[in-house]
Amino acid sequence: MQPLLEMHNRILQGLKRTLADISPEEVDWRPLPEANNINTIVRHLRIEAQWHLDCIENGAAMPLKVSPELQQSIDAVPMDFEKNWKELQDLFVQFIERLSSLTIEKLKQQSMIAYKAFGRATPHMLSFHQAIHLAGHMGQISSIRNLYRKTRGEPALFFPDNPTFPK
Repeated sequence: MQPLLEMHNRILQGLKRTLADISPEEVDWRPLPEANNINTIVRHLRIEAQWHLDCIENGAAMPLKVSPELQQSIDAVPMDFEKNWKELQDLFVQFIERLSSLTIEKLKQQSMIAYKAFGRATPHMLSFHQAIHLAGHMGQISSIRNLYRKTRGEPALFFPDNPTFPK
């Protein structure tokens, strides 16, 4: 379990670095009108972090279909970056704490319950799905922040002088 816990902690720290010193303008900026902004992504991650925590704490299944009740709970999460960012961090830390208390056997059981409806459950999926999901969106947020700065004639925040990218 130790490598899984380390992975989760590293990803959370990476997301904290990625969102450090973000301006309100960056939070709501979109590279295209139909694109996601960072506010929307953090809200999405906050909602799904609650679902992951419910799976690991209560043996719940990940939602496959959106019932009217589930849609109501989704709609109840405001488009409030600061609030959602704080709650996402709190939920992720709770998830890590709960994950650290599970045995491998209990993790297997809860993974199979959580993802059974998706037809692609693996014995340890609950231990890495949220981390992979968060890491993917962390890359998206980094890209949005770099694009935001470049459209203003500023250097990129992330890997601005990487020699593997052409000038």
